[in-house]
Amino acid sequence: MKQRLLILALTLLGVSAYPYLVHAEDTADTKQELGITLEVNADVVSSYLWRGQNLGGISIQPSVTFGWKGLYVCGWANIGTDNWAFENLNPELDITIGYDNYGFQADLTHLHYFDGPYFPKGGFQAVPEQESSSTMEAHIGFHLGDLIESVPLSIDWYTTVFGADYYLKDGTDKRAWSTYIEAGYDFSLPFDLVLAARVGIVPWRSFYTNYEEVWTNAKTVAINNINLRLEREFELKSLYIGVWGECMLNCYGLNKTNLTTSLENKFDQRLNWCIGGYVCISNDW
Repeated sequence: MKQRLLILALTLLGVSAYPYLVHAEDTADTKQELGITLEVNADVVSSYLWRGQNLGGISIQPSVTFGWKGLYVCGWANIGTDNWAFENLNPELDITIGYDNYGFQADLTHLHYFDGPYFPKGGFQAVPEQESSSTMEAHIGFHLGDLIESVPLSIDWYTTVFGADYYLKDGTDKRAWSTYIEAGYDFSLPFDLVLAARVGIVPWRSFYTNYEEVWTNAKTVAINNINLRLEREFELKSLYIGVWGECMLNCYGLNKTNLTTSLENKFDQRLNWCIGGYVCISNDW
């Protein structure tokens, strides 16, 4: 009799618990189907290196990215010194909206420099009242490593499509459509180290060449920079911590002999280096 009562009690318990188990399973499935991601990141760097140029000294670079099924919005900032002398701050804010899925990425980014017109209207020959510090950039990229992990090859194309990106030609402003193309490959090394190799290319006169013709007035595609970055990342559940060192060769700077003093730090430094680290918290729903 006791055995029958025990079986009956367990049966009733299972029946009563079934709806809650189903609900919990449905909730888990719903959570997985939401496709929402949130990533908070902060980098600390010894130098602000960007596409062949050294744009500043010690900097903190926080970012927040919110994504949903491939769509994402990202806010990125740079808070740092203009140089190692700590003479001026160099704040920057970039807002990006885009799509990233199946190895394909496309986005638009608004870049704004609060102090220091890196993209002045009229190029670096412009009069002060023409200067502006905002641009909008379009980007498309294909990262094969997202599809085939063993082939971490990437190709990215960036073009400035709006804002202060002009040079003076025959006394009038001409839009430069400043463009930067980058090819990269990540090499896996022992001890979980990753060596990221990048080659940057500029196809015509632009911000990256001080609005001069590529190389020596020749209208040809030219290598702008070569970067090597050695990185080690540590993962603890949703927390990622990384340290890295980077060297950057400014190929455009190698060919220049007549830059003004104000531009030497951006375009005429042949070899730059940087060390840094980051902390990233990532979660998905």
